[in-house]
Amino acid sequence: MQQFHFRVFRIPRWQMALGVGLFLALLLALIVLALGIFLLVLPVLVVMGALAYFFGGRSLKSDPNEDDRTIEADYRVIEQKQLDRNGDV
Repeated sequence: MQQFHFRVFRIPRWQMALGVGLFLALLLALIVLALGIFLLVLPVLVVMGALAYFFGGRSLKSDPNEDDRTIEADYRVIEQKQLDRNGDV
């Protein structure tokens, strides 16, 4: 039968407080960094959004169906047998 031995150790209170303090300081630094990046990017996004809203994507044509970008064509289906038989279509 196997026996397991566990070694129990205690962390002093001051070391635990120091670890929690370091963790909170790093967390606060990351929050401040993320907020700073957000505040730098937000005005750029607002200006780009306003430019896209005012100048992009909308046409000045009166009929919305006029520019539906549909290409009409006549086509025929060519079977592989026909290609083998004729050589060119």
